Amino acid sequence: MSLLLQIILLLLATLIFAPLAKRYASTSILGYLIVGLLLGSGVFNLIHDAGLISQMTDLGMIMLMLFLGFAFKPQQLWVQRHSLMINSGLPLLLSIIFLVSASFFILQDFLKSMILGFALALSCITLVQQLLQNKIQINSKLGQTALSSLQLHSLFAVVLIGLFPLLEDTASTQHGIAYFAAIIATISGLFLASRYLVRPAFRFLAHRHSIELIPVLGLLIVLSVVLIIDILNIHVLIGAFLAGILLAETEFKVEVERIISPFRDAAIGLLFLAIGLGLSLAPLLQSPLFILGCILGLLLIKTVVIAACSYYQHRSTKFSLGLSILLTQSGEVSFILLKIAETEQLLNKEILQPTLLIIFGSMLLTPLLYWLMNAKILPLIQKKTPAPIQDVPQHPILIVGFGRFGQVVARALHAQGRQFSVMDSNQPDADFIEQYGHHFLDADVTQVENLRAAGIEYCKLLIVAIDDVEDSMNLVRHLRLNYPDLSLLVRARDRHHAHLLHDLGIQHVWRETYLSSVDMAQQALIETGCSTADAQVQISQFQQQDQQLLNQSLWSHDQYATMDHYPNALAELEYLFENIKIISPECLPDDQVTQTAAKSPHETS
Repeated sequence: MSLLLQIILLLLATLIFAPLAKRYASTSILGYLIVGLLLGSGVFNLIHDAGLISQMTDLGMIMLMLFLGFAFKPQQLWVQRHSLMINSGLPLLLSIIFLVSASFFILQDFLKSMILGFALALSCITLVQQLLQNKIQINSKLGQTALSSLQLHSLFAVVLIGLFPLLEDTASTQHGIAYFAAIIATISGLFLASRYLVRPAFRFLAHRHSIELIPVLGLLIVLSVVLIIDILNIHVLIGAFLAGILLAETEFKVEVERIISPFRDAAIGLLFLAIGLGLSLAPLLQSPLFILGCILGLLLIKTVVIAACSYYQHRSTKFSLGLSILLTQSGEVSFILLKIAETEQLLNKEILQPTLLIIFGSMLLTPLLYWLMNAKILPLIQKKTPAPIQDVPQHPILIVGFGRFGQVVARALHAQGRQFSVMDSNQPDADFIEQYGHHFLDADVTQVENLRAAGIEYCKLLIVAIDDVEDSMNLVRHLRLNYPDLSLLVRARDRHHAHLLHDLGIQHVWRETYLSSVDMAQQALIETGCSTADAQVQISQFQQQDQQLLNQSLWSHDQYATMDHYPNALAELEYLFENIKIISPECLPDDQVTQTAAKSPHETS
């Protein structure tokens, strides 16, 4: 079969299976894997060109490491280093210990067991990111914790890639010292190059109004870094990762991301296509029970370890199970480490092929397990017996959610001598408020059965202060249907959340960070020459305009038509700037008044 026909088959199958996988499994990379498995030697054997598969694998690994480096946030990791070591580092270390032990029990070879244990302990970064995005949980506490853990997994994978040359039989102590010295010198040199070459080059293009040349400069930077790494005999994947960091550590990161983001999924999908093409089903046909047992064992070990460590830190069943299911599988970085080990002749195909099937199986089961957890498991284990009605304090105010938002509300009510009840499952130590006459219930806020135990039958005012948008919407829907006369004050995460709440008929919505940002804007007016009274008047008028714009853009019954108008937050922000009215230019210098008037075609007197 000709090369062109093979490429056409790959593209055609990808266009069929990737959307199906995204629709039914919430991630497109499983579609790439399935395409590779079907067209490769695993099933139909339509594409068996070893040279093509090898080139796709090498290019896919480089592209993956480049994007991982671009998304890597070293400063954030450094700031969160203490909590990250406890919340993510400890589960990773324990997973490695258990997986190395299990591998040694099977292989009876310490070096091979170490390689397998370290590789299998790393989670699938792309799958978790896509799953969180499609479930709209990327900004939730669960999503941010999972992404921070994946950042640590990325760093750990790069360190392991750097250590592989020291495992060769020909490696010596002198070779190891020189190798590490070269890596340290390269990182230091790239840091200096970022400050004195890369950033000035980006600024030069910006000052010359040559933004269209940014892709050319970015490609030059990537190829230069890879060339330097190759000359120093350091693995090319480390070079790709460092090149990604170099591109990200500039003030033009947003522009670079805008250019490369459309190609991200396709470039990473190339690696999963290559993985699927290289998979063989022979080990599964020869020892099906062994392979299935290993898949379940891998999932069980990582799930139990991550869930136990997470519950010890957060005391939340829902959060701990969600995080453990998200990170339970192995993935693309595991494949890269195993592929390098095969290249270095540290693993043979008899071990590599079954291991790749185990990784594939763990990835395939993750979306199913995540659905089962949310739809079946959590509703069963989180049901708590409601407290007897006579034991429930008859407080007129109930606060659901006791995070940073709910705590401020509670403090303000307490300062005014108001009695209230609080329900939250993430703040077990908050029961101290009971000594002041309030009532605290450690219960899952998403389980409506717990509302009676919190005293909703006697409640006249209910404050919904939940951070998670999905949980907030589910609770508000239940309250509107079952307690239509109950007064609701609801916290909204952003304008989009506010639109959804207003669509349910909620009148009193407080957008998160809105009032604090408005207060800061008022202080900015004062600092730039406005009197306090004028600043208050102008900010008041701005809030009225903003509320009018919010009311104008509330979702009608035809929600899909509104989504076409505002497909994302930036589109709505553009609309807001276009329709803003200049309130009062009295506090501005004359030249700024002229400029503002010229740039405000929608201003009305």
